[in-house]
Amino acid sequence: MSSVLVLAIAVLTYYFIIFARKIKKSIITFFLGVLLFMFKPVPGLNFENVGNIVSFETLGILLGMMIIVEIMKESGFFTFTAVNVIKLSRNKFWTAIFLLMIVVILFSAFLDNLVTIILIAPIIFLISDTLNIDPAPLMMLSIFVDNIGGMSTLIGSPLNIVLGSVGKLDFTQFLITMLPLTIISFLITFFMFKATYKEDTSNFSEKLKKLSEMDPKKAIQDKNSMIKSLIIFVIVLLGFMFHSMINMNIAIIAISGSMVLMLLTKRDFESMAKQLDWDTMFFYAGLFIVTFSLQEIGVIDVISNLFIPLINTPLVLMLIIMWVGALVIPFLSAVPGTLLIAPVVGVLISKGAPFELWYAYAIGANLGTNLTPLGAVQNIVGASLIQKQTGKEIGFAEYMKMASLTVLATLIVGTLYLFFHYYVIL
Repeated sequence: MSSVLVLAIAVLTYYFIIFARKIKKSIITFFLGVLLFMFKPVPGLNFENVGNIVSFETLGILLGMMIIVEIMKESGFFTFTAVNVIKLSRNKFWTAIFLLMIVVILFSAFLDNLVTIILIAPIIFLISDTLNIDPAPLMMLSIFVDNIGGMSTLIGSPLNIVLGSVGKLDFTQFLITMLPLTIISFLITFFMFKATYKEDTSNFSEKLKKLSEMDPKKAIQDKNSMIKSLIIFVIVLLGFMFHSMINMNIAIIAISGSMVLMLLTKRDFESMAKQLDWDTMFFYAGLFIVTFSLQEIGVIDVISNLFIPLINTPLVLMLIIMWVGALVIPFLSAVPGTLLIAPVVGVLISKGAPFELWYAYAIGANLGTNLTPLGAVQNIVGASLIQKQTGKEIGFAEYMKMASLTVLATLIVGTLYLFFHYYVIL
């Protein structure tokens, strides 16, 4: 009976995540998690064990980085950077877009993917309005690049944060492994976009002159806060890179950095609380409870047993896990899908599969995120911003049509990269 209850609540959770439109997914997911605590269908669902149920490392990283990014955003740093990129392009359209996408790559590697899209969207719409072109293709390119850039680091995407916590992955090693594929995937995505772009760009240079006349300094809202936040941000990133050497948890580094920055900029918890994405925090907490319950009734072991016969053929296993991630994540969404599959990867590694299985899953899941609007919250928000700006809705099928070639091309490259990594590097 207990297993039936857990499965019913898990099915309900994923149903609302995939299909809910008029109800807050964070509220329903957290509520269903609370129901599991109420009925206790499996041992361990009590407050004394909450540290083993909910990954406070994941939530700590999210909280710390949210605070740092919010203060950086309020200072005007991101708009300042984007305006400087436009000036640097010297009125050349493709140079401006390429440099802007590099900014997206860098932001998404170290900031929240959703924040990156929200920050870059006004710049895309400004360029589109100036050139009198449809902003939808450029926004879709930004979404694709945002997800690709997030693949490169353990804090670049929510699913990577979960993987890092579950798999105890090293920040620097993850970066070294994923960065080459990130760069290749970005270049493929950009040049595929350029080759298929239908607008005539021959007369864009004259119109871009208006943007190049903008004064980047006017974008700065608080120079003092911007300098302080940049310094703390760099220190936190260095802490991430050397966390193994200094024997310090990444979450502690993120939270410590955010607290120091709050002190330096004279912020308090009450004012910061209004700016933080609490929906995401409670959404993750609810998912952790559901996943813990599924593990306790043996669902993770059942899924793992499907792949155990492949342990003696590690490359085949890595490729299958990669493609499973690529096909599951676009429909279950990044974090819910990862919380379901990451424990499976952990079980397989504990039974003899190569440690690189984590990277195989990360490649498939991150690249597969681009396939549908359900792949990640930034996809949904990006599509909503397009609709708000143009009045044109990008439906599920149209989104997939726009994304499919790019996703397929990058996944093929990801497959080849795994071959190379297995035969040359391992």
